[in-house]
Amino acid sequence: MSWQKALRWIGCSVFSVFLTLPAFAQGDRAKAELKAGSGSITIDYGRPMSHGKDRVGEQEVGQVWRMGKDAATILVTPVDLAFGSVKVPKGKYSLFLTKAATDKYELIVNSQTGQWGTQHDSSKDFAKIPVKRESLPSLVEAFTIELKPAANGGAFEMMWGTTKLSAPFQFK
Repeated sequence: MSWQKALRWIGCSVFSVFLTLPAFAQGDRAKAELKAGSGSITIDYGRPMSHGKDRVGEQEVGQVWRMGKDAATILVTPVDLAFGSVKVPKGKYSLFLTKAATDKYELIVNSQTGQWGTQHDSSKDFAKIPVKRESLPSLVEAFTIELKPAANGGAFEMMWGTTKLSAPFQFK
């Protein structure tokens, strides 16, 4: 084999590795989905493992968490949503979680998207939604987000460790 063919082969091999790296970097991703209007509300998120601990319960007051791993958790909604008095217009958002006080959590809706999950720009926070906290009877090892249907809307639910956080919403 000539050195030129060898160099091309090595170049193609290295290029192939770089094309596959983003897929590996994302790790385990999941998507929660709920039919709404002519489309679906989706939440795309990474699924870290709890390793037997209650990671949500361990969060410190004021700490902002990316709600997953790797790339930011992304909400896409084709319809306007109302979480009580908090209105979220149709569009694309990043989601974060903060512990507002002992046993009080807030879902942060942020207008910035496309960033790594640890890159939270609070100046782009659009809304903070209070969520209800419940203790789970058994440990949920893999971080999980679900969108449950309800009359004229649905419910956001996240479970991890021994904690479940939820917030009902209406389609507007």
